[in-house]
Amino acid sequence: MNNSKRRRDKTVSNTTKKKFYYAFFDAEYTCYMESDSSFDRSHSGEILSVGVVLCDRNFRLVRTYYSPICPLYNKKLTRYCKKLTGLTQEEIDAAPSYSVVFQELCQLFQSYPVREIYTWGNDAHTILHDMDANHKSVPRKYRKIGIMMKDITKRLTRKVFDRGMTLSLSDMKYICGMEHHTAHNALDDAMDLYRVAKCCVQGNYDKKAADNMEEFVRKRDVYHQYRRFKKLPEELDRQKKSSGFAELQVLSERYMELLIQVYKNKEGKVPVEVGAFCDDILSLMGKENKHFPELEE
Repeated sequence: MNNSKRRRDKTVSNTTKKKFYYAFFDAEYTCYMESDSSFDRSHSGEILSVGVVLCDRNFRLVRTYYSPICPLYNKKLTRYCKKLTGLTQEEIDAAPSYSVVFQELCQLFQSYPVREIYTWGNDAHTILHDMDANHKSVPRKYRKIGIMMKDITKRLTRKVFDRGMTLSLSDMKYICGMEHHTAHNALDDAMDLYRVAKCCVQGNYDKKAADNMEEFVRKRDVYHQYRRFKKLPEELDRQKKSSGFAELQVLSERYMELLIQVYKNKEGKVPVEVGAFCDDILSLMGKENKHFPELEE
C-alpha cells in the first residue's frame, strides 16, 4: 500500500508547543457517475478520508494526521471514486468508523489548539451536510470542527492578485512553482494547501506565473460569459437523427472555418468570444469543445 494512503498520526518535529496552531484540512467524499445505479444518492457525500497538517504561526510544520473512514451507507466505492481518489475497496473495508476518526480529530485539536481550520473550498458546508444527512446524532464537539473550518481561497488569492478570485488548488500550486495538478488524496492535498498558504503569505510565489494565471482567468470568464450550449439539450439531441443533420454538420464546419479565418489575429489566435461561439456550434453538433482558453506557461 502507498505510504501516503496509510492511516497515520505523525509528529513531524519536537517543536515546543505554542499557544495556538493553524490547521490545514482536506477530505475526500463518496462520489458517483450517473450510470452508477446502485449508489444511494440520498446518502451521497459521505466522508471517505481526512487529512490534517498542523503548523505554528511561523509555518513550522508540527504534526500531520490521516485516516480513511468507512462510510455508513455507500460502503462499496464506485469505479469513478476509486479512480479519482486512489482509495481501494480494501482500505475502506478496513477503515475505522466516522466516530472513531472524529474523536481522534477532537483529541488532536485539544492537544494542539487551533484558531481556525483552513480549507480550499467550502468543506465546512459538505462536512456539516454529511453530519445532518448521515450522522444525525453526532456530539456537538464533532460539529464544532465543521464550524471552525474557513475557506481560505479568497484570502490567499487577495495576497497574490489584490482581489478574491475563483481558482483551484492546482492553479495556486502552479503559481507557487509546484506541480499543476490535484492529488485527491486527503493528506497530500492538505499538505499542498499548507505549502501554498506558506508561499503566498511569505510572498515567495512566481510573479510571472501569477500574471499568466490572471490572464487565463480573464479569458476563461469571458469564454463562460459567451457560452450558451454547454450541453446539448435533450430535445435538440433527438434532432441529430433527422435527414438533414449530416448536411448541417458540413455547413457548420465550413462556417466555423470562415469565422476563424476572418477573426484570427496576427499571431493566428482566435478571440475568446469567437472561440466560445464556435464551441456552441460544436455542442449543437454533439461534438467536443476545441476552443477553451489555455494557460500560457
